[in-house]
Amino acid sequence: MILALTFRTILVIINIAAVAVIVVVIGYKVLSVRREPKEKSAQNLTPFLDDQELEGGHLERVLRWALLFSTIVAVVLPVYWVLEPNRQTAEADGFQKRAEERGATLFANSSMPAYDNTKSLLCADCHGTDAGGGSASYTITPDAIGNLKARPIAVTWRAPALNTVMYRFNECTDAELAAKAPNCTRAEQQVTQIITYGRAGTPMPAWGVAGGGPKNEQAISDIVAYLKSIQLSPAKARAQVLQQVADLKAQAKSAVATAESNLADAQAKLATAETKKAKAAYQIEVDAARESIINSRAFEQQIANASQGELLFDVNCARCHTKGWSYNDPAKPSVPPPAPAGSGAFGPSLRDGSVLEQFPGLPADDPKTPGFQKQYDWVANGVEAHKGYGVRGISSGSMAHFGAILTKQQIDEIIKYERNL
Repeated sequence: MILALTFRTILVIINIAAVAVIVVVIGYKVLSVRREPKEKSAQNLTPFLDDQELEGGHLERVLRWALLFSTIVAVVLPVYWVLEPNRQTAEADGFQKRAEERGATLFANSSMPAYDNTKSLLCADCHGTDAGGGSASYTITPDAIGNLKARPIAVTWRAPALNTVMYRFNECTDAELAAKAPNCTRAEQQVTQIITYGRAGTPMPAWGVAGGGPKNEQAISDIVAYLKSIQLSPAKARAQVLQQVADLKAQAKSAVATAESNLADAQAKLATAETKKAKAAYQIEVDAARESIINSRAFEQQIANASQGELLFDVNCARCHTKGWSYNDPAKPSVPPPAPAGSGAFGPSLRDGSVLEQFPGLPADDPKTPGFQKQYDWVANGVEAHKGYGVRGISSGSMAHFGAILTKQQIDEIIKYERNL
């Protein structure tokens, strides 16, 4: 790369020098005319060199110049041919690096070095400065709640990790993805689709002009380039999944403590209330806090008794297959509880035998049955859009797959859980 850039610099210098010489010569000619030089005889009337000089010193000078320029051509052309592939590679790498830098600026929030208050979209506010996942404020409408008489509810939505997103929609191997191979395009296309059109019913807005957002295709491409550049290694991606399971367990425990603290605060307010109206309001708050404790303890018990397959389902699959999972907060009574696990949301329902209809095979937990194996291939590797899977399924291309970030044993546990919903 350094050689290619150096050679390019030399060529630029040579061209600048040539232009300078041309300018000087033209200027000299113009100034010579203005000085009104003496009139010269026509060249056909001017005696030229005699034969001895013409075929002697003059010829030798001409041949020396010819040899010099022939040598330059003979050396420069092969050097150019040798360096040209490197120059092209360097240019491609430079183009990719500049795209990643622009994408980093678009993704950044104010705590990141790449932040620019005129350009940044603050993606990191929701997805984390390391793109490892975060949260976003969101309002659940009465229509989404299923009760048109209900009030809108402010919730905290769990935003997914994006530092593994390319693993979830890829057609390449772990090693190719870790090396950021340029031929892994299916993931880029799907991520581009999501960023351009957003996710209806979630805090994720449409950022692309085609989806009604403010950014053109180049900006969306830059964001995708940045996300591709920060993907974790396969080993770290798997470790992050385990950390998400640990975080879920910790959340279940902290929910009880939060609900108990809320009850204590509500009881303290009730004890100091002076008017009947205030006492009635604080009594409602106390009752709600008590309900939150019941819900939080039930949630803690559910997580404590959950199988490995259920826990992995929660952190990898529930976002799309369980309505309300992304904002579930049992410590807040105003937040509606999630629907039954696997009952469907952005993805289809997996309950009441629907999985066994799509991937038939009994016993349901036997990994050796054809249906179990086909379901494993679907979850681990996925299928391109418009291609079939299972008994009657036609892929939309939006189903994430997890063969790159989960082990075979982990995927088997998820499948066993799904086949028994």
